[in-house]
Amino acid sequence: MGVITSLTSVHDALQPLLEGLEALPAREQSVDEALGMISAGLTASSPLPVSAMAMIDGWAVRSLDIVGASSYSPAYLAEPPVWVECGQSLPEGCDCIIEPQLVEQANGMFQAVAEARPGQGVRRAGDEIAAGAAVLEPGETIRPLDLLIATQLGLRSLSVRMPRLALINVAGGSAQASTARLIAQLAEKAGAVVTRTEPDSRTATAIAEVLSAADADLIVTVGGTGAGKADETADALRSAGVRVIQGIATMPGRIAAAGRRGNVPVIALPGMLEDALAAWWILVLPVLDRLTLRQRRTTARPIARKIASAPGIADVVLLADDNEVWLPLSVGELPLQALTRADAWMLVPGNSEGFPAGALCRAYPLD
Repeated sequence: MGVITSLTSVHDALQPLLEGLEALPAREQSVDEALGMISAGLTASSPLPVSAMAMIDGWAVRSLDIVGASSYSPAYLAEPPVWVECGQSLPEGCDCIIEPQLVEQANGMFQAVAEARPGQGVRRAGDEIAAGAAVLEPGETIRPLDLLIATQLGLRSLSVRMPRLALINVAGGSAQASTARLIAQLAEKAGAVVTRTEPDSRTATAIAEVLSAADADLIVTVGGTGAGKADETADALRSAGVRVIQGIATMPGRIAAAGRRGNVPVIALPGMLEDALAAWWILVLPVLDRLTLRQRRTTARPIARKIASAPGIADVVLLADDNEVWLPLSVGELPLQALTRADAWMLVPGNSEGFPAGALCRAYPLD
């Protein structure tokens, strides 16, 4: 049973988790399986398109050959134009495409009845992406568009960073088991490779055995962090050689615990959903960010009304986007109804008493 006698600030809880923690080595992942993973960076090795490409169906010609052409003064073509389909490369010497009805053919002779500027109907080499341009910065999440670009560049794999996250469900078959399932889904969405295990029992010995056997870049437990008679996760962490910080000065998430097993961060999330989710945002995501070099974006907007917070406690605030203004939905708690309406979350620092209405606040958007 973990009895919390004092609370540690968010900063002091995060510092030992992040201190000396380095980004993971990059590894290659098949393009077909890289969606949603965290990129280690991608630079275009060649331009896109590689050569001039037709953007419409029509006749490929040289613009100088049809200068001044009109229906009253057709331009006869010494060389027959070449028909190209949209997406095909232009023939050598051609620099524009004219539409089918603008070329007339009679007795084996071709004539254009309209002129065209150089590049008309054409995407020039490198117009979309120049050779050497950064397609993906390290830490960016790989999107479907990125996969399309990689395929067009002829790549079969992408360089990614994939943290191995060992998720230990201490809650077992209790009503809190759904929390572990949600955390696993969030971890996968954050680009982690998740392995899920459960101890044979909720005793400190059984939990410590699973902890000691975990081979991962980050270990996350769910459940057993409170002061209940069966809550032995903190004791299990200590038995497994983890120097534990138990009790974080944040609401919700106060009964979370954290530490390091050697070089591996270990974070114990509470079993209750709102406490686990708050600790996930505050403690786990910064560790994943460090391992992958991910830069999570924030959005700054004024708040619609005052946010009050007790000094010494960092409060998680859920926010809704109301015409480019943040509308606070809840402070220090994460009820399901507010979660379903929330567009972002922010943390009121423990050394602050809140923010007045109209204050510009930065928040993390929620998917």
